Amino acid sequence: MATTTAPGRRLRALHAAPLVRVLENPWTLRLTLVLFVLVGAVFSVAVHMPVVDGVGNVPYAGTIAPDENRHIANILYYAGRSVWAGPVITDAPASLLQMGEIERFPSYVYYYVMSFPVKPLLDLGAPYSVIVVALRFANVLIAAVGLVVVHRLVRTMGTAPWVATLVVVLLAGTGRYEWQAAAVTYDTPANTLFFLCLLFCARLIRSSGHAYSDLFRALVLGALAIVVKYTFVPFVLVAVAVAVALVLQRDGVRTFAHPVQRFRRVFAEHPVTSSLWALLFVVTAAVLLERIGGNLLVYGQFNPSCTKLHTHQECLAFDIYRRNYWAARAHDLGIVNAVPQTPFDLFEFVGSWISAYFQSMFFYRGRNTVWQVSTVVQIAGAVTFVVAVVATLLSFRSLVRTRASVWGLFVAGSYVVAMFFFNLRTFIRLDNEYAFSGRYLLPVLPLIYVFAIIAGVALWRTLPHWWRRVLVVPAVLLGVLTLVTYAGPIAFFTYARGEGWYTPIALHLLPSFLTGVAS
Repeated sequence: MATTTAPGRRLRALHAAPLVRVLENPWTLRLTLVLFVLVGAVFSVAVHMPVVDGVGNVPYAGTIAPDENRHIANILYYAGRSVWAGPVITDAPASLLQMGEIERFPSYVYYYVMSFPVKPLLDLGAPYSVIVVALRFANVLIAAVGLVVVHRLVRTMGTAPWVATLVVVLLAGTGRYEWQAAAVTYDTPANTLFFLCLLFCARLIRSSGHAYSDLFRALVLGALAIVVKYTFVPFVLVAVAVAVALVLQRDGVRTFAHPVQRFRRVFAEHPVTSSLWALLFVVTAAVLLERIGGNLLVYGQFNPSCTKLHTHQECLAFDIYRRNYWAARAHDLGIVNAVPQTPFDLFEFVGSWISAYFQSMFFYRGRNTVWQVSTVVQIAGAVTFVVAVVATLLSFRSLVRTRASVWGLFVAGSYVVAMFFFNLRTFIRLDNEYAFSGRYLLPVLPLIYVFAIIAGVALWRTLPHWWRRVLVVPAVLLGVLTLVTYAGPIAFFTYARGEGWYTPIALHLLPSFLTGVAS
């Protein structure tokens, strides 16, 4: 199969050499990372903080990152326990269900790990706001590492250097990635670990010279992503399985022959790093077996229903359980009482699904958000989205020229399809658009950007010369308008108006034209 570095040559042929040179300059990537961390630091301090504690008081305060209140509360709970108590909880009182079901919740590791830096802060009497900012900024740094991993992933897939840098620039400027990084949530470390898993899958596909090493690291990092956020289970399995299948199809089973001898040789050549990887594997496997394995064995679910551990009345204290229960009950009572139901329209659902994901991917939307993105901005984004979809469909053959691109398309495509059907099932069952959020597509967004860029260049190259001359100015204007209006900081400050969005220190330091609050 051919390589995918052709877009670089094609773009130079289309008189875009200055842009390519800028993107291929190492300082462009470095500057992007620095700006990302600086913007993340501002968001960490400026965005409104939920006020919670570690003993079950978890009010939802409005315009904050999804579930940040619950994440902070769980970290504070672990931080308040003795270090010798360990991560496993067996005696949580029902009053703590406001923080969620914490005894058998599979994604507790982030809370436990982040509680260790919080313990000394509590001992020193650090203000609550300092603790939250520290936790937020730690996630910003983890997200910055994720950007570096994405750059290496895209390059490992065989794309041109400028494509890899452009993907990082787009991802760093994507609102949801930017301000989710500046929130206390396990999504950010889980995404970074998943990017690392994808990186080693891509390395395995690119060359089978270190097949067992790359496969082992992909499995360990994928398992870590699952430990941090258990919903990655199917996507890690798909990414690794498809990569192995492509390698076997190319090289045959001999690629994975003599596993014992190979592992012995690796340990002999790199004893320290091999031992560390082995230790990480053992710890991760133990956590998976204790929590997910135990849950499947005893309760038959990855994440047991709250009522399998507590009474229904106790579980009503958990906001997600309460929301889903009353939504399902209202839906079922409507059917029993023959209340006229709105006919399900698949096309309307698809349009609503795309709109919800698109807007929440680039614009800060909390549970109580009521504003709408301005019409001009919506049109610019819609046109860009349609062009990207059309370009991908028309240039599909150029996107499947290598095994790495076939793998990437399969991983991204299966992920998007899975999220669509999950949301469809939820909508039909609860008659509400729950979990319709762009944050759920972040794990494969870098791959989507890669294929959109390659497809766009390929489509532009097929246009007649006179068409290019006519369309070049509108295309540039559309690109600039979209990049400016959809860039994270602009997309945030344009719509986040009022005291409810900001911390007191942000209201004191930021100018009123940014916050919408008079001095």
